Amino acid sequence: MKASTQQGYQQRLIKVVDYMYQHLDAPLDVNTLADVACMSPYHFHRIYRLMTGETINTTVRRLRLFLSAAELIRTQAPIAEVAKKFNYSTLEAYSRAFAQLFNQPPSEYRQQNSQGNTTPEPLSPQSWMQFQPFYDQEIHLMYPVEVTEIPQLNFIGIKHHGDYMKIGQAFDKLCMYAGSRNLFTPQTRSFGIYYQDPKTVATEDLESMACITIDDPNLVLEDEQIQHLSIPASKAAALMFKGPYAELEQPYAWLFGQWLPQSGRTLKDHPAFEEYLNNPQDTAPKDLLTRIYCLVE
Repeated sequence: MKASTQQGYQQRLIKVVDYMYQHLDAPLDVNTLADVACMSPYHFHRIYRLMTGETINTTVRRLRLFLSAAELIRTQAPIAEVAKKFNYSTLEAYSRAFAQLFNQPPSEYRQQNSQGNTTPEPLSPQSWMQFQPFYDQEIHLMYPVEVTEIPQLNFIGIKHHGDYMKIGQAFDKLCMYAGSRNLFTPQTRSFGIYYQDPKTVATEDLESMACITIDDPNLVLEDEQIQHLSIPASKAAALMFKGPYAELEQPYAWLFGQWLPQSGRTLKDHPAFEEYLNNPQDTAPKDLLTRIYCLVE
């Protein structure tokens, strides 16, 4: 691990934390924070989690609650005003979140600690942010990665919302459509495009696309669920994984948490995607082959 690479990534995320401190009363959406970090929004969630050991939402919630605790002790502002200052829409939501972290409601916390004057010390990014060594302790395997040029890929696809492990439902619909119209050829390839980090975004909010390649990008589509989409010609880091789809998070974590920081490469603003090289209908799970791609500069 190059020290300069590690420091560069840490400095980017320290800028994000500085920004969060200055805007705790405002919505802190992922696109804004990714811009602060100069990272693609598609990958920011995952890189932040792997480097800090927690999700960005956990960090925001913890900072807001910790600093609101100091506000409760140092001021006599109504608790509803404190909640609003730290971007909680209702007093009930703030009280519930506060009690989960401090094991007592904010009113009780204020009364108890005002008497003892045990004011929390202000935090700084350097004082609380325990950077991980670019991978968590579960990542102990290495995977083959190749940087390669890929041509433009033209697809038809169907959206899937929710658990990534259930994208097979979308593939089944897509294959029925393509099969009934003789769109499969010996050159047809199967891909999944995944827009969020499943360990950061709630399962019900995950978005993905089940796709197959087509020869004619102007093919007329007869079903409103089916969409045209493409991936531009580009350099791509491609990781080969052999094993069950349920274990794909481990190579993702290694790719983003270890390989990327050491590679010196910059990710493009495009979601990660997977190519499925054999058929789960006639292949044992341990023999499934998946190639994970991320576009790089």
